Amino acid sequence: MKNNENQHNDVSIIVCCHKQDYYPKGPGFIPLHVGKAIAKEDLGIQGDNTGDSISEKNRNFCELTGHYWLWKNGPKTKYVGINHYRRYFDFNHKLPYGTNLYDTTLQEIGKNFSNLPDLDAVFSKYDIIIAKPNIHPLCGALNYKLLRISNDYDILEKVIAEKYPEYWTSYYKVMYLNNKFSSYNMFIMRHDLFDDYSKWLFDILFEVEKRISISEYPDQARVFGYMSEYLLNVFIHYHNLKAKKVPVLMIRDQLYYNSRTLEYIKNFFIAIRYNLSHLLLRPFKREKART
Repeated sequence: MKNNENQHNDVSIIVCCHKQDYYPKGPGFIPLHVGKAIAKEDLGIQGDNTGDSISEKNRNFCELTGHYWLWKNGPKTKYVGINHYRRYFDFNHKLPYGTNLYDTTLQEIGKNFSNLPDLDAVFSKYDIIIAKPNIHPLCGALNYKLLRISNDYDILEKVIAEKYPEYWTSYYKVMYLNNKFSSYNMFIMRHDLFDDYSKWLFDILFEVEKRISISEYPDQARVFGYMSEYLLNVFIHYHNLKAKKVPVLMIRDQLYYNSRTLEYIKNFFIAIRYNLSHLLLRPFKREKART
């Protein structure tokens, strides 16, 4: 693994923070206070409320207010990305099937954590780095409708069909015939691809925003953060991007398991059960493109 400071100066990875906590301070990482425009506490770091921003929308857009700030105001580095204050790409561990998070504590990893690889080498083979997928018991469409507000999802589909009908086949395959999704709105990609993705993503979400009623419940109000997790997967599929799928290092106050081996075995069998559930419940024939 190359640990070259000049190479890391070619990447800007915002670390989305909404409270005082640990975050890497090494080359390549930019701790960013998301939702600073509506925050009660000043974290003493760069806020997402400078320049062209949507910081005041953080309750509904979540880490996407940081994404938008990076797009409009961030450094024009060769590569850009998003991590979270307790979630980072983990290039040091290869996790077994069914497990995508490597739980750890700050004491376990040490205070000077930084595990960025040689990104030029990675991107000579891949187009994008994303989180290793989560496996769900249902396809994306059913999963969203059961956990979130069904009408919001219907409006999202209508907006995509109206504004980007060329994406419909990819959208259908990802959302109806698939149960594996890269989550957390985490990625690293080339700046030009980031620009294309951001234009597409916010064009859709701002239109959906005009048409839905935001829920009064805080969790459901995070609607655009939830939608974008799925849309990243659609964008990757449509553009046939070669994705490097990397586990996520999850920093916790204390570990939730007694044995990593037992945790991995449990997750393996849960993944098998979820895959069987998905195969039994997914749609049997392809829906026609919406108009």
